[in-house]
Amino acid sequence: MSTDLTLQIFEIASVVWRESFEALLVVGILLAWSTRAAPEARGRATSWILAGAGAGLALALMLALIMSRAAGVLEGDGEDILQMIMAALAAILMLRMVFWMRSMDRGQTQDLADRAVRHAEAGNWPGLATLAALAVAREGAETVVFLFGLMASSQGWQAGFVVASGLSGFVLAAISFWAFKAGSKLVSRTVLSRVSEVLLLMLGSGLTMIVVDKVISLGIFSPMTGPLWDSSGLLDDGSGFGAFLAGLVGYRARPELLPLLSLGFYWLIASLAYAPPLTGKAPA
Repeated sequence: MSTDLTLQIFEIASVVWRESFEALLVVGILLAWSTRAAPEARGRATSWILAGAGAGLALALMLALIMSRAAGVLEGDGEDILQMIMAALAAILMLRMVFWMRSMDRGQTQDLADRAVRHAEAGNWPGLATLAALAVAREGAETVVFLFGLMASSQGWQAGFVVASGLSGFVLAAISFWAFKAGSKLVSRTVLSRVSEVLLLMLGSGLTMIVVDKVISLGIFSPMTGPLWDSSGLLDDGSGFGAFLAGLVGYRARPELLPLLSLGFYWLIASLAYAPPLTGKAPA
């Protein structure tokens, strides 16, 4: 199996795993809290929530169809520009997801459960379905954007490998969700969060470099300098493990200044997610 194909499978499975697990977790929260608030209407609440999740999935599939049609009618620079935009959106969404996950770790998880309880107690089943639909549609839309952004980095994508990698990611998400719900010591929430954050940050880094490469190739900006050093003798970014790192995190053996500045800015923004929260109190 080639390095490029291995990277493609890993990236697709990672994205689908992360987003599918998030969607399953949201649906699980809605099911748990709504049935707890209205145990006599467990079946009705479950039906509405699952219907909402199905509607959200349908919306995500519609988005994928629209984007694939749009990509199919573009040629030349238009296709490159679309790929650049999708890669940039995917990188931004990955950063946003890391910030959101960090806020969840700080205990900001009760809002969704509270809304589920309110809808269940009031018998507002369409409201519950809407919550599920919006949650699944959001995760599905992010998956679509992520995958289109990743596809911008490689040529020769094969539908069979995309489907197989996506299914493997979904199976991993289902296993992770089951282990999480079962209280397995092997798959704690902290471990899942940290692994997810690392994967998202690495993929976002690689996508940032894809955007920079597109910007340079389209002539929007110059690389600012020639190669600042050459580490291809130690780790070549054109083959083997170096090529895998190049696609995954944006490693370059002969980097120019603009790519280095862009990558540094990306990781600077990412580091803010781990900064202590502001207390909002002015010093005395």
